[in-house]
Amino acid sequence: MRGFLIIIFVNIVIADYGGGYAGSGFRYGSNAREFSLAGALVADKTPGFYAFSNPALLQFARHNQIGVSFQKMYLDRSIQSFSFAKRLPPNAGVGLAILRAGTNNIMGRDRNNSETEEFSYREIEGVISFGVAFGSKFAIGINIKALFTFFNDLEDIDADGTGIAADIGFIYKFNRRLFIGGIIKNLNASYNWKVLIGEDERSYEEKFPRSYSLGMAYSGLKRISLFFQEDVMITPNNDVNYRTRIGSEFRLANKTKL
Repeated sequence: MRGFLIIIFVNIVIADYGGGYAGSGFRYGSNAREFSLAGALVADKTPGFYAFSNPALLQFARHNQIGVSFQKMYLDRSIQSFSFAKRLPPNAGVGLAILRAGTNNIMGRDRNNSETEEFSYREIEGVISFGVAFGSKFAIGINIKALFTFFNDLEDIDADGTGIAADIGFIYKFNRRLFIGGIIKNLNASYNWKVLIGEDERSYEEKFPRSYSLGMAYSGLKRISLFFQEDVMITPNNDVNYRTRIGSEFRLANKTKL
């Protein structure tokens, strides 16, 4: 126990959660359950949202599933997501999903720190997912993602970016109470920006950080499920950031979860 607490403390001290890099809007979470469990769901199933946490989970879809989420946050931020999953007999699944993250009412400032105009910012990812099981214990999955980002309401500037990325994940079932999962996110991910200022057009590439996640889901305690996930993020400058995620869930008699 002492060693576990030391590991948690060290991770908190050296943690840097990846804000300020491309694709930051996609790293909040896609639904309320993911938010409430600190995002520690790489090894657990949230019906309707499999693709966002781990595409290898798609093989658990026993029927068609639809997930819809809207999250309104402070500082005029919001996240909307939609996901559809379909079983492919005998042991696979396919999914389509879209996630939009944005910020409104951003106050622009010039080089003298004087207010200029309000504008908004959007990031959108469209996801095609596939997951397949090999036997009863192991499954893998892949996401192919189309990425879009743009600014709105700028009078003299037109700026937008596009890109393509991939995720690869796996699930291993030790038994019906313990699952281990992992995922590599944002393979080859970047925004190819085009910025038009008057008649002057500029282009540049903004790379995403790549993240590696490994976690577990355990439901062997009475009415309690435990979730643990460790993330390692490699920034475009090859800096290494860490995040430890821990969540727990209590099941009530009427199948409600807290």
